[in-house]
Formats: sequence, C-alpha cells, structure tokens
Amino acid sequence: MNNFVDDLENWMSKLPSELKAVPIINLAIPGSHDTMSYGIKDNAEIAPDADPIVGTLNKFIPCVVRRWAVTQRYDITEQLKNGVRYFDLRICMKRPENKFYFVHGLFCEEINEPLEQLKNFLRTHPREFVVLDCQHFYLFNPTDHCVLSAELNRIFDQKIYSRNTSQLKDCTLESATANGKQILIVYRSDACVNERFWLSQDWPTPWPNEVNVKQLRQYLDESLTQRKPDTGYVSQCVLTPSVRFIVPRFMSSLRATCAKEVERKLLDWVKAQVPGPFGADDKPKCNVFLADFIDIQDNNFCKTVVSLNKKILDQNSSTQNSPSKKSV
Repeated sequence: MNNFVDDLENWMSKLPSELKAVPIINLAIPGSHDTMSYGIKDNAEIAPDADPIVGTLNKFIPCVVRRWAVTQRYDITEQLKNGVRYFDLRICMKRPENKFYFVHGLFCEEINEPLEQLKNFLRTHPREFVVLDCQHFYLFNPTDHCVLSAELNRIFDQKIYSRNTSQLKDCTLESATANGKQILIVYRSDACVNERFWLSQDWPTPWPNEVNVKQLRQYLDESLTQRKPDTGYVSQCVLTPSVRFIVPRFMSSLRATCAKEVERKLLDWVKAQVPGPFGADDKPKCNVFLADFIDIQDNNFCKTVVSLNKKILDQNSSTQNSPSKKSV
C-alpha cells in the first residue's frame, strides 16, 4: 500500500490505479518554495526583487545575505528524485545580456540548463507529472513575456497539458499519461497570454507572510477554507523573515531559523490534512504543499505529503463499505 512513499523518484507512477484516476488538483503534491535558489553562487549579484537595504548589506556581508536567500540545497534533478512535483519560479530579465535568470534576492543561474534537466527527467520518467509555476517576473516588458512563453513552449512542446483544450478537473495521471502530457504551466502574468498556460486564478497560492509558526498555521487554515473545488491550490508552509527579523540573527540562516522551525512545529498540521475531491458545500481539502529545504530530516516533508494520498484510498474504502450502500 505504501510503496509509492518508499520510491519518491517514481511515486506518481507507483500510485494505485484508483489514485491515478483522481484529478491532480485533488492529490497531495510536494512543492519546493523558490525552487531554483540552490543556484545562488558566492558573490552573486543583488536581484531586483531584493529589499533595498539588502543591497547595502551585500556589499559588506555577502555570505550572510546568501545564507538567507538560499531556500533549497537540492538542484532540480535531486528535488525531482525526492518527490517534488510543483516548482515555484521567480524569473528576471537580465540586461544587457538579454537572458532570463532565476532570482531570489540574488541572481541564481540562467534558466535553460535547469529546465533542460527537468525535461530530461520527464523523458526518462514518462509516467510522472509536474506543475511549473512561473510565480514572479522582474524587469519584464511585454515582449519579454512573449519570448519566455515561446521558450517554454519550445522546451516542453507536446508534453504540455494545455488550458485551451482541457479542464483542470479532467487532468488525472491516467489521462495525462495516455496522452503523453507531463507538465502543466501556470503563468502569473497577463502581459502576454499564452493559451496553453494556466492563469493565476486556476491555481491560487496565497502568501502567508508570517514569521511565527502559530500565525502561519492559523493563516493556512483560514485561507484553505476559501478554496474552490475546480481549481488547484497551494498551501505555502514557509516563514517569511523580514530584514528586521534577520539582522539580530545574521549569524544564523533561513534553514536553521525558519525552515527547521516549520519542520518541528508545522509537520503535524500537514499530517492532519486530507486530500481528495470535494463539492461546493463541502469542507475544502488540500492539494500542493510548498516548503523550504525539502531535504531536511531525510526528505521528511515530501514523504509526509505524498503519504497523505493514502487517505483518499481509505475514504473510498470507507464509502464502499458503508452500511448505507445497499445492493439493488
């Protein structure tokens, strides 16, 4: 029953047939927050999404800024191998190079190599499925959006599960695999709308902006109640430290101060969540869970999220065995 949890690299393909028939918006899916920040190198340049004071701090203590900007240790291939199937991207147009880079306070790497790594994983794992969330864009003009859209279409081509021909409720692992589809792209800008990409309202991802786990938990509970049955949904299980919070803790890091705190104090909340379909009058259920440093405690976060899918099987079994189900 739990073999799909034991093989995170292939967990979707190892799901029982009942779960492969469930829409992906109703599965429990691990996601990585600021997915590409592992690519931040020593002496990386300040990115345009950084607070102005961060630029000043980076001139004097760049190692400190980097410790608080990096949110993942694993590269995208390792994240995929450890179960992540939802990727949170922040992209900047860097001039005069006229190239797209991933950013998170600092410049990460240029986008093509990591996306090619993702494409290669999908090629060698034909029954796995990912959601690519283009979350934020910096220094973009309308032409840049069209160029990036064209590049994403070129890289993933026929593997894209398209908005113009499909509905989210029809996107199951079963149907996607049968049609050779392996990636769904959420593009959170209407500057150059691509009919193949999904829109912000199709996959809400409310930002907690909290630095206290108790308040984070409260926010996650309250915001989940607003989820609609026909959309995806992201629960951001992350703390967001302000510069004021970081300064007295500058010898520490995001991993030690925030990510491990979430691991210690929020994982019970994650374990209590229930995925699966629900109706307009039902209590909303979970979908994607986003975390920093998914490698903590031997990838415990991903294992916990993936294992939630067993609850769907338990619910189905309970319904089938209910005394109210009378034979005709």
